[in-house]
Amino acid sequence: MKKYTASTNITTSLIEELCKVPDNRSDQGKRHSLGLILSLVLLGFLKGKTSLEACCDFGRYRRSWFTRWFGDLPHGMPDPTTISRTLSVTNPRLVVTTINQFFNQLINELETVMSLDGKTIRAIHACKGECMTHMLSLFSSHGRIVDQEGVSKKENEITAAPRLLNRQVLLGTTITADALLTQKRVTKAIIENHGDYLLPVKDNHPNLQHIIAPTFTDPLSKTKVAFYSEYRKTRLVTTALFLTSSIDVEALRDEGWVGISQVGKLERKGWRIHKGNKTKVNETIYLIASDPTLTPEKALIVNRKHWGIENKLHWQKDYTLAEDRQRTRNKRAPEVLSYLRSVAISLLRQLFDSITKAINQFNEQPRNYKNMLTRLNIV
Repeated sequence: MKKYTASTNITTSLIEELCKVPDNRSDQGKRHSLGLILSLVLLGFLKGKTSLEACCDFGRYRRSWFTRWFGDLPHGMPDPTTISRTLSVTNPRLVVTTINQFFNQLINELETVMSLDGKTIRAIHACKGECMTHMLSLFSSHGRIVDQEGVSKKENEITAAPRLLNRQVLLGTTITADALLTQKRVTKAIIENHGDYLLPVKDNHPNLQHIIAPTFTDPLSKTKVAFYSEYRKTRLVTTALFLTSSIDVEALRDEGWVGISQVGKLERKGWRIHKGNKTKVNETIYLIASDPTLTPEKALIVNRKHWGIENKLHWQKDYTLAEDRQRTRNKRAPEVLSYLRSVAISLLRQLFDSITKAINQFNEQPRNYKNMLTRLNIV
């Protein structure tokens, strides 16, 4: 368990914040409040429940908890159909905004690196209307989901990313992403919102590659380099990262690469063992960066932190909360549920290094689960 000091800025619990999310349903026939439904699902995910049915069972077994927070429940706990129908008309943006207000009180550290990446819920097919199955997430190096944007079937991450970035204040923050999002409109959105970027350049921009590559073979270029070696039983990889500003950055800016000030080259060499087979590693990736003060040592750290969104968020959503097996497809419900899974993982990361071990511990020692809710001001 991590050392955690409760913030003195927290004035309300997360459940109280969830009760402030506007409810778009008509009052006629409404038996359960939106705050109750959001709290039930989130608390279920925090306990390791992987489906709406399991969350409902969790609520029925602990009905006394919910009556303490929401008063008498004359209609009992909501069922999965009610939850799905309610979340289908809930605006995901309002849920994100409300929970972010709580996170801003909970976490006082400045966000210095944020990763941008997308994930698809693979079990949902033939989804119609407003239903989103692909989510673009912005994840901080502190293990917190910062924002999420649904990507419709009529667009892709490239068009969704500027919408997400334009909602942020990125001062003092470096944005990382995979090569798909190394796009002119993305760099423009980052710079306009006062952030910096470190982005890879691969085969989707061959012309940019051809401009950058000769810079690192030119003997007149002033290049700085830093090294990092990773040794485990299954791998031995040495990474070298070169940075230089000896390039016509004004010409690149004129072509639409807003804010670019340095270019880089990342080389990985060594070997990995995957499924018993030893494979050679010999990889070269080019980079563009906007921060003129960025050093190769810091760039290596930023580059490594990018993989946190895969290892600490997306993988956990699939492995621990079984997101890829969920079939709820009612309009906006998949988007809201996906975000609540991200919130549950982000909250657990404030206290625990291993999410899986934490959830196993909750099952064996239920008191630890309640202690966690209290320490994080969830209840």
